[in-house]
Order: sequence, then structure tokens, then C-alpha cells
Amino acid sequence: MMLVTAILAVVLGLAGWLVYARTTGALDAELRSRIREDFALMQDAHARAGEQGLEQFISWAMATRSGDDFAFGMFTPAGVHLSGNVDDMPGFKGWGQIAARGGEPGQANTMLGYAGQIGDHMVVVAHSSGIVWATGNTVLEALVIAGLVIALTSLATGYIVSRGTSLRLHRLAQTLGSVAGGNSDVRLPVSPRNDQIDFVSRQINGYLDRLAELMAGMRNTAIAIAHDLKSPLNRVSILLQTAEAAQDADEIRLHLDKVHHELDGLKGVLDTILRISRIEASDDMSAFAPVDLPALLRDLVQTFEPVFEEQGQTISFIEPGTPVPHALGDRRMLQQLVVNLIENAGRHAGAGAIVAISVAEAAGAPVVTIADNGPGIPADQREAVFEPFYRMNPERDELGTGLGLAMVRAIANRHRATILLGDNNPGLVVRLRLVPQGTGEAVGS
Repeated sequence: MMLVTAILAVVLGLAGWLVYARTTGALDAELRSRIREDFALMQDAHARAGEQGLEQFISWAMATRSGDDFAFGMFTPAGVHLSGNVDDMPGFKGWGQIAARGGEPGQANTMLGYAGQIGDHMVVVAHSSGIVWATGNTVLEALVIAGLVIALTSLATGYIVSRGTSLRLHRLAQTLGSVAGGNSDVRLPVSPRNDQIDFVSRQINGYLDRLAELMAGMRNTAIAIAHDLKSPLNRVSILLQTAEAAQDADEIRLHLDKVHHELDGLKGVLDTILRISRIEASDDMSAFAPVDLPALLRDLVQTFEPVFEEQGQTISFIEPGTPVPHALGDRRMLQQLVVNLIENAGRHAGAGAIVAISVAEAAGAPVVTIADNGPGIPADQREAVFEPFYRMNPERDELGTGLGLAMVRAIANRHRATILLGDNNPGLVVRLRLVPQGTGEAVGS
């Protein structure tokens, strides 16, 4: 029995090393593929707009990618840093290792990087190798635990039980091999026995579920951004081609002015995405202070009154009949939230629209209400409108960015607030329930 156990341990060790090698090799290949794609995109950006194109791509990439997982850098041939979050030009060309901030090469937070020349500049693209280390360690831990379970079972219950466990581990290795081969939908089997193998399987399944969610989120966001930026980038390309073919200086200047206008719009979109990301990533409430909501709303309505009047619309503030508790929050963020809701109401309610803003106390919490008499939002789309780049009527909302309500939700979540959309019969009513002064958590709705 000891001999069988020893032989089985050797076989499992070889199988484990094979699975580990395949898993880390596949993930490393995927990282290299992503880095090559980014480097190719940077080459394309340089071919289109030179150094400025490179800097814009790096700024876009840093604004839309996870801050610690990606790194970009642009340097002069002499090593002077020009752009990106890689501070020092690496001492290699081609593939190499770059230590993530706060880490040293060889640790789990090492970044895989590629350094190459684009035009007159040295460019570095890097991606965190953490997933390779984490997945490899998880596989190794799973196989070690599984091996111990098999060994103990074989010694305690004999050949039959040990063979059954060995078969289960073989299925586990096959599943992990499928994951290493790129199938992110497969999961480890879990039996009703609830033993150590099942425990490890559930842990790995949980990691795979989370990884799939993150990859899906990144994929959807990237697709949404690419889709939303495609039209303005196409317009910029056409304008540049037109300007290149023009003979008159005034005509060239006119086209270039339009190009600058389009690029300013793109910059605004990227800045908004970055602001949303920063708001969602932060949980610091040290800058929060009591906010007088009636005063804030009154000032905003006075500011928007001339704009609405010029558009043939009406906006008003309904004074509260009873005292309203101060909200706990960041005044500038709350002001931005209300401004986005007002602009959204004015944009979609149309000519002759009436927008009414009020604030009242409900169950000890301040509740801001913004109501209009426009077309409203169908019930089945009231959650979707808070997603970035979502537009109910893309052909009619061509000038919008689709980020206004995404910013609203980010600020509301940042303030532990609840925001509900309802039917105003006709129109839309938005109710924002905030945390009152002196409360550290959101009041239940």
C-alpha cells in the first residue's frame, strides 16, 4: 500500500506540474497577446498623429484600464520620461520584467513588459503578472491538498477508496486543463461528500467565477468605449484627410478647428470616465461635511433659470414647508449630481417642459425630488440608463455621452444614497435619499 501511495504521489506530482505549466503558460501567452495588441495600437496611433497620438493613447489607456494592472511609458532615446506611469525606462528591449510600484522583480506583483521603438521614442507596455502567479499558486495548492487527501485516504481505506479519489483528481486536472486552454466557463465538479477536494473545488470555482465577472466587465466596458469613440475618431480621420487635400489656408484651418473640437469632446469623455472611476474606487468620507440642501438647490435653480427660459422651458424650486436636515456629503459632488439630473431633464423633456425641484424630510433623512413632464423612462429601462454609454434613443441622443447618469449613480453610491426613478404621469420623477448629518451609514428606505 505504501508503494502504491508513493507511485500515486509521483504520478500526481507529474500531472500537477503539467497542469501548472500549461496553466501558467497559457496565461503568460494571453498576457503577451494583450501587450502586443496594445503595442500595435500605439504604433497605429503614432502613424495617425505622431507623438501627440501616442500621448493621447497612453492617456486614454490609463484612464480606462485598472490602475495597478496596466503600465505604459514613453521616453526619449536618452531615457527622458515623456508620458505614462512607468517612471524609468527599462534596461531591456523586447520582453522583460518590470517591478510594479512597491514591489521587486520576482515577486507576485511583477509586471510583464515589452519595450520597443516607435518613431523617435522608446515605448513600454506592461501588464501585471499577478493573475499568472495567483492562478499557478491556486493550482499548486489545490493539487497539494488533493494529493494529501489521496494519500491519507489510500492508507486508511485501501485501494478502492484511493482509486476513487484518484479518478476525482483526474477530473479536477482535466477541468483545470480546460481552464488553462481558454475555456473560462468550465467549473470543477463538487460531490455531495463535502471533503477536502470539494472544499478546494468550491474555492477555485469561486475564483473562476470572480475572474469571469471581471473579464466580462472589462470586455463590456472596452466594447462600449470602443463603440462610442468610433464615430468621433472616424470624423477626425475624415477631417484630417480633407484638410490634407485642401489648398486654401482658411479651409485647412477650418477643418483643423473641427478636429480640435472633436478631440476636445473625446477628452471630455475620457475625463468623465476617469472621474467616475476615481469616485467608484474611493471610500474616504473624511472630506464629507453637512450640506444645506435647500440653499444648494435654490442656487442651482437660479443658475439654470435663464438657460431654461431661453430653451422655452421652466424650472422652479419648491420651498420646503418644514425644516430639512442637512445631508452629510461632499458639496461639489452633490452639486454635480443635481446638475446632471437637471441637464438630463432639460435635454429629454423637450420644448415647453416644466421641471420642478423640491426637498423634504422623510423618516429623518433628506429626500431631493426632481420631476419633469417629458416622455419619461419606461420601467424596464430605469436601471439600464445608469450604465455607462447607455442611450434610450441613440439616434436622437447623438450629442450626449451617455455618462451623465452613470456619474449620478457613482456619486450616489459614494454617499451611501439611494436613487429611484418613477413615473410622474406624464414625465419622470427622480428621488434621491441622502444620509443625514450625524449619520455614518445610509438610512434605510
